[in-house]
Amino acid sequence: MVLYVIRHGEVKANLKNQINGKNNHGLTFKGKNQAKAIQNVIKDLKIDLVFCSPLKRARQTCKIATKNNYKIIYDNRLSERNSRNMQYKSVEILNKSIWYDFNKDVIYKNSEGFKSIINRVKDFIENITLNYTNKNILIVTHGDVCKAIHLYFNPNENDITNFDQKNCEIVKYILK
Repeated sequence: MVLYVIRHGEVKANLKNQINGKNNHGLTFKGKNQAKAIQNVIKDLKIDLVFCSPLKRARQTCKIATKNNYKIIYDNRLSERNSRNMQYKSVEILNKSIWYDFNKDVIYKNSEGFKSIINRVKDFIENITLNYTNKNILIVTHGDVCKAIHLYFNPNENDITNFDQKNCEIVKYILK
């Protein structure tokens, strides 16, 4: 089984270096062009299934990048972190050792902790492993979910803050 993971295209919060979250803001003009730029790459991947976060920026990226040629399965486990009171604050104020703490479900009073995202991703990957063996799967999701997926395949990594998947970057993982 092969997983191709794409982080959604650029949104205004990315431009402003702000913490994003569970909102339904769409892609910028550049974000739409980023999604168009990977159409030919995706066409050559021989994708069997497409999973996507239900949030607008991921849906837009997915539809543009795949030219809407696939049935898309939306899965809440692929949604971005629920950052609640931290949404739209500057990324600069984050203490990354708290934001990406593998052991906390809730941080900064009411924001979803990275442990919760790790658990959602683990559940998602175990589920698709059981139900879709020998498939090439495309996943369109968000930055923190990309980090959790990377951690799933690199469990000995102690500092996930160094992994930074760019907008519309495709990362390939192989599940045996």
